[in-house]
Amino acid sequence: MSIEFLGILPFYFLFFLLLWQVVASGYAVLSLKSAANDGAQVYALTGNYNDAVETVNESIGSSNLISNVAVSVPPAGNGLFELSISAKHPLVFIPEKWKSTMSVPISSKATGKVMLN
Repeated sequence: MSIEFLGILPFYFLFFLLLWQVVASGYAVLSLKSAANDGAQVYALTGNYNDAVETVNESIGSSNLISNVAVSVPPAGNGLFELSISAKHPLVFIPEKWKSTMSVPISSKATGKVMLN
């Protein structure tokens, strides 16, 4: 090993830590969008808010990358609706006691039409 390698080693660790955060954030955003689509599909077929929220929670699962999930489905008239999900995405490399204050808010929306007569 050379001295130059030892000098740059902390930068490699920092780079891979940031790369891991980008991957985790991308996964959180895609999971939230998928949950919004699943919830909107269930709401369009049943018209039931509780079923849609249950589907959203099942779709997200027990991921540590998404917390404080809030779902709203305000009707837009003519059977149209917009399902909105807001959540927080804690940073991966932050200690547990700071994760509640060091979270990034993320949200996703899906629109549709209730198919019930």
